Amino acid sequence: MTRISAQYGRQLENRDYEEEIEQIRRYEDFTTIDWIQDSIVERNRRIRNARAAKAAYRGPRGEITLTWVWAQFWRFLRAGEPWLVISLVGIFIGMNAAIISIITEWLSDIKMGYCTDGWWLNSQFCCWEVESDDEFCPSWHLWSTATPARWLIYIIFAAIFASVAAHLVRSMAKYAAGSGISEIKCILTGFVMQGFLGYATFFIKSLTLPLVIASGLSVGKEGPSVHVACCIGAIVASWFQRFSRSQGKMREIITAASAAGVAVAFGSPIGGVLFSIEEMSQMFRIKTMWRSFVCALVATFTLSVMNPFRTGKLVLFQVTYNRDWHFFEIIFFIILGIFGGLYGAFIVKFNMQVAAFRRKHLAAHGVAEAVILATLTATIGYFNRFMRIDMTEMMSILFRECEGGGDYDNLCQMAVQWPMANSLLLATFIRMGLVVISYGARVPAGIFVPSMAVGATFGRMVGIMVKAMYRAYPSSGIFAVCDPNVPCITPGTYAFLGAAAALSGVMRITVTVVVIMFELTGALTYILPTMIVILVTKAVGDFLGTRGIADEAIRFNGYPILENEDHGFNVSISEVMKKDLDILFASGMPVSDVEELLASTNVKGFPIVASKSSQTLVGYMGRTELRYVLDKAQNLGDISPSTPCAFTREASDQEDFVLSDMTSGSALGVEEDVATELIETSATIDVLKLWPWVNQTPLTVSPRLPLEIVTQLFKRMGPRVILVEEHGSLKGLVTVKDVLRFNESEQPIGDLHWDAGDLEATLDVMWVWAVGIGESSVEWYRRLTRR
Repeated sequence: MTRISAQYGRQLENRDYEEEIEQIRRYEDFTTIDWIQDSIVERNRRIRNARAAKAAYRGPRGEITLTWVWAQFWRFLRAGEPWLVISLVGIFIGMNAAIISIITEWLSDIKMGYCTDGWWLNSQFCCWEVESDDEFCPSWHLWSTATPARWLIYIIFAAIFASVAAHLVRSMAKYAAGSGISEIKCILTGFVMQGFLGYATFFIKSLTLPLVIASGLSVGKEGPSVHVACCIGAIVASWFQRFSRSQGKMREIITAASAAGVAVAFGSPIGGVLFSIEEMSQMFRIKTMWRSFVCALVATFTLSVMNPFRTGKLVLFQVTYNRDWHFFEIIFFIILGIFGGLYGAFIVKFNMQVAAFRRKHLAAHGVAEAVILATLTATIGYFNRFMRIDMTEMMSILFRECEGGGDYDNLCQMAVQWPMANSLLLATFIRMGLVVISYGARVPAGIFVPSMAVGATFGRMVGIMVKAMYRAYPSSGIFAVCDPNVPCITPGTYAFLGAAAALSGVMRITVTVVVIMFELTGALTYILPTMIVILVTKAVGDFLGTRGIADEAIRFNGYPILENEDHGFNVSISEVMKKDLDILFASGMPVSDVEELLASTNVKGFPIVASKSSQTLVGYMGRTELRYVLDKAQNLGDISPSTPCAFTREASDQEDFVLSDMTSGSALGVEEDVATELIETSATIDVLKLWPWVNQTPLTVSPRLPLEIVTQLFKRMGPRVILVEEHGSLKGLVTVKDVLRFNESEQPIGDLHWDAGDLEATLDVMWVWAVGIGESSVEWYRRLTRR
């Protein structure tokens, strides 16, 4: 019995040890992936698979054997595995989007009232058979007939929704907060954030997203939908070993999932593919584009089958236009484009200042901040007809033609056109202010739909004004081309184009917006006006030096990702590289010295030189691989602290049965059983042979190479580190963080920056004032109670 217990204890001990070793082999959190090494690992895996496939031949006379049949069947399955994964990801994304849309609609309506036919029905389904233009039907009951009571209940629901969402995010999944697009862009370039695409983030973000949207906060669900879609992609891909062990293949699935996320958010599969190309990935392959297209198509088809709105529309603000536009309207389209550029610059600049204030003062008060913002938004927005309802519902109303049932709350009545325009203008500026302070709160929060809502209210206001000009001067020069028997001006198209301008202005995307808007309307005639508006928006943004808000968030959070823009600094890499390096020696270095070096440093890898007297570069070994081999060898091999380490191949290794087939770096990424056999062979009391895990051909450059060229190498090849050598002698090394640090120090003076600003200074003063009042009130209350 004692012997069995001892054996069982050793099994548990070995199992725990294997789990620890596997944790070591994984990429560490908040590090960058070395794409060159990942390519080496993938190459080694393909070579091993090819060798295994060659063993499955037919019989001696060419007859078909069971082994051959099994090999062909397995080959067929492997060929279809990527498309199976892509299809599953698309199906799950479509189902999740439909469920979120249904729950969001119900929660948004429950703030106003309830359905007597069934508490689970929102106002649309409750009044499905009512054919009237009334705002409410008999089955839909308001919470109260008194306006003050309805207003109070509306605020209470908003505060409860925001409080529950913020508390769930804070306590269960911190990565569920925010949009997630900035972080996903970094992940696709190779930045590791453990848990950002995990199960907890997926479930909590899917659960809290309807609550946040229903609370009325000026945030959208489209950006978080991309994050949720990428979570689904990463989770499904992790079920398949082919993708879970390859960082490159995993990121192909995540890229395809991001396209599907945009596709279901806007009902635009092609727009989703273009978004993944234009916004998400720096390097995009044709194979990835096809997978993105299939994933977006499957997700959109699934959403269409589920039909969450029971109208055949994929999104609530989908609309169709039957009338053409006139060339004189280009003048007003340009105005909308200018507004979009100015809006983007305003939001990006001041939102970053609010983010700096939030980081300084509100980092520990995420729940209170969300509740206060929701209460403030509900308090202000309830009395504006365009802010009281959900933003997607508001856009569906503003986009419509007046003759197609779009006369919501007398929106198309000429008698009240100027009060309506004033209400739209007020909604525009109030929403802008709320977007500035709400985006970035510690809840799931996107900026796509709030920006489109701002642009829609401004555009509809411009459309009403142009229509009023036409009514006042129908025979003037610019309106002479209008047919008097057909409505000349369609204000809904101005709202549509204004939404496109605002979205392009804040995200700094162009072709994607044009295609999304085309797929929303299906009107070929409005492609040219959309392109004109987006072109003007881009020109204004370029003139003002505006970056997309996702890129600014990356800079604000200090993520190690290089910008797409090229800079000219006229310096060589020798002025940026690190010169004081921690290095390994090719031979004669005992295990104890290597362990001491690992314990005293936190670098991610070590250059290997010939000897202490010679700085001749012979290779590079990552910290993860070095730690893994040492721990595994100490557990399996007979080594001691004085055992010397060999980082280069010796002539005697060619005679070894196991080592003779190994080349430089060929042990990277091998399966656990192969690694165990290899370490058992290479780890002896006389020497620990580490050279199978050493990259003997690392990427190297001359110290005189311009920094701009090195930056391009980082962008296009994706190494974690580039070694600097001159005539074979090691001079230093450079990482992405070194380049970013230098770029930040050399930032142009006139560049848009978030470090300080008038808004942040004002908020700081208000914070000090509010804290002072709070402390004074508490002290006054204490003195009062003592009496």
